[in-house]
Amino acid sequence: MKSVTGWGERARQVRAGSVIGLVFGLVFAAFNLLTPGQWVLGCVELAAVLLLVAPATVFASQAHRVGLAENLLLASALVIFSALIVLGGVEGTGLYWVYTVPFLAFFLKGQLIGWLLSAGFLGLATLYFLAGGPSLPWAYHYTPVAGPQFLMSLLFYTLMAAAFDHVRSRYAAELARRKDQAEAASLGKSRFLAAASHDLRQPAHALGMFVARLTQLPQQDAATRELVAGVDASVRALQEMLDAFFDYSRLDAPSMEVRLAAFPVNQLLDQLRISFDAMAAAKGLRLHIRPSPIWVHSDPVLLHRVLLNLLSNAVQHTHRGCVLVSCRPGSGHGQARIEVWDSGIGIASEYHEKIFQEFFQISNPERDRHKGLGLGLSLVQRACLLLNHPVTLRSQPGCGTRFCVQVPMVPAPAVVAPVAVPMDPPGSELAGLRVLLIEDDALGGVALAGLLRSWGCQVTSAVDVPTACALVSRSQPPAFVLSDYRLPGVYNGIDAICLLRQTLGADLPACVISGDTETSVRQQVQSAGLVLLQKPVRPAKLRNLLRHAVQGSAMVG
Repeated sequence: MKSVTGWGERARQVRAGSVIGLVFGLVFAAFNLLTPGQWVLGCVELAAVLLLVAPATVFASQAHRVGLAENLLLASALVIFSALIVLGGVEGTGLYWVYTVPFLAFFLKGQLIGWLLSAGFLGLATLYFLAGGPSLPWAYHYTPVAGPQFLMSLLFYTLMAAAFDHVRSRYAAELARRKDQAEAASLGKSRFLAAASHDLRQPAHALGMFVARLTQLPQQDAATRELVAGVDASVRALQEMLDAFFDYSRLDAPSMEVRLAAFPVNQLLDQLRISFDAMAAAKGLRLHIRPSPIWVHSDPVLLHRVLLNLLSNAVQHTHRGCVLVSCRPGSGHGQARIEVWDSGIGIASEYHEKIFQEFFQISNPERDRHKGLGLGLSLVQRACLLLNHPVTLRSQPGCGTRFCVQVPMVPAPAVVAPVAVPMDPPGSELAGLRVLLIEDDALGGVALAGLLRSWGCQVTSAVDVPTACALVSRSQPPAFVLSDYRLPGVYNGIDAICLLRQTLGADLPACVISGDTETSVRQQVQSAGLVLLQKPVRPAKLRNLLRHAVQGSAMVG
């Protein structure tokens, strides 16, 4: 069975052949109609063009009617070239046109049907020259030499057409085999990367938690502080490189699907605020993420990755001033513009195209790992191409940068609950926060529980869903649930949170953490209305999420 891509390519080929046949058929029909003694041939050609070639041109534009277009093209060729034989065309220049019959038959129908059609045409021509032609008074009477010479030359060109098509078929089969091998290798690579991503993220996640805990311990001397700071910087660089590498490789996966849906853009803006508030504050930057009532139609996972990379670059390359994220209606009808502005170093015009290339970085020939891998903007461009969201750039050195992503805008539902945008509370409010942690990885569970306790949280740990449900009580329910996605047994982290909410009869604040890079995992988490933290989890991002959840609960209370 032919693939959709194969049918599309075939349709383009047949459509091109039909258009060429239509143009040349009309030209030759007009020429023969105006030539003395060729009026009958001109009428046959004109009828074949109008009744067969013209419909073939129309049907070739429809993938499910390409076969019919092929049959009409072959029928028109057989009609016109049969008329050439009967009316004497093959004793002149029409001889060359008849030779195209076997080539057309093999090209359109392949070896088996091509042989049947070519052999049938050759057999009928032989019968005509040996028996039918001389007995018809209105037909052209060939010389005794012309008929046999035409038949022998037609046989020769039939064999040539078959040979050429056989070679073409062998190369096409070899190309298809190589393509299948490449796709299988790509699929194997994607499966390996998915497995490697999960396995590598687990210890990297635990390492990040341990180092974050280590940085909070009182240090006795400057050498120890310097050592801990170096380990912390190395771990963060490793985590950033893992994120960039696996996010980029996921775009090449055959299983990559674009899943479009309508959703409020605030859903993404709130996630960006949680991710970058602490990072911007640490650099002394003012981060403004303006809430917006706009709803867009896109893939929330891919669009989130696009904005995440744009905002990460903005914060990284801005040393003072502010970073702004906004969403507003665009100039085009039904379009929204999501913009990321910064007051950073800016980008010279000669680099505006190059920055979207893989591994390209301005002023980083030494490949300093602290400046990333140079994959972020390439991922942005490739994801926007998949989504069909135009991305534009405006920047000058010293004048900051503005990236703009144009997204289809859809009407908001008639009744939409207002989106609360909590402000960061002054100081920490995590002391005494009851957190239920569900994590089956022993190392990661110990590291994360220790970090939470260092923030003043009261942590209860469980390795699976039944244990978690047995630990909770209505008298002292947890204030927040933090669950890994992959858990032992039949339940995953999303199921765990849903069961706990049912057990307690309350909408517990919760989030899911995961080392899986599959798009389906993020889709499931977002469909459940939860936040997904990708392992290795940044401690600052987790702490900011807890602070927002605490204040949200306080506002509701």
